Amino acid sequence: MKRILGCLALALASSANATIITSTADAALAGATVQNFDAVAPGTYASLALPGVTIVGNGGSMSIDNVNGNFGRGGLNLNNPSGFPASFDLLFSSPVTAFGIYGGAVNGPWVYTAFDAANHRLESITTAGACCSAMFYGIANRAGIARVSLEGPVDWVIFDDLYIGPEPAKVPEPASITLFGAALAGLAAARRKDKAPRAS
Repeated sequence: MKRILGCLALALASSANATIITSTADAALAGATVQNFDAVAPGTYASLALPGVTIVGNGGSMSIDNVNGNFGRGGLNLNNPSGFPASFDLLFSSPVTAFGIYGGAVNGPWVYTAFDAANHRLESITTAGACCSAMFYGIANRAGIARVSLEGPVDWVIFDDLYIGPEPAKVPEPASITLFGAALAGLAAARRKDKAPRAS
């Protein structure tokens, strides 16, 4: 029972930290790096390793090109010819506090779901499904996002300008906290010993 309550508390805490992003000006994206795909060689990819993130297409090959680029942000973009793959995974090299991406030419809603390093679901959002100009959506979570799933209908879509937020602030590891606590206890014991009355 205690384990179940602990897991529930963790899930609630993670969800409470998550917020939806609908603008590149969101404070959660301050300091973010932007991947606009212009430096990627045009072609088809089963997966694509980029600085800070690997993008995997599930169920088909992704394309990097500028076909119908007017639905994107200009230049090269990531897209799924004929509606496949119908989902993508963004696997971050190390957890980040936020991400956001433009999606264009959508004909139905897409679902973006963020997961932590232990594969716990942090937040899920559903985008608008109205064609055709680029729309920006993302998720922020201070605990750290390790993976994001982008899932949609069988729908040709363009993704462009992927914003990758900064890493979470470093916090002391539990072992470090325990060691620090033990050191403080040792200092307190030594101080008590020094103050103890001495026999004459």
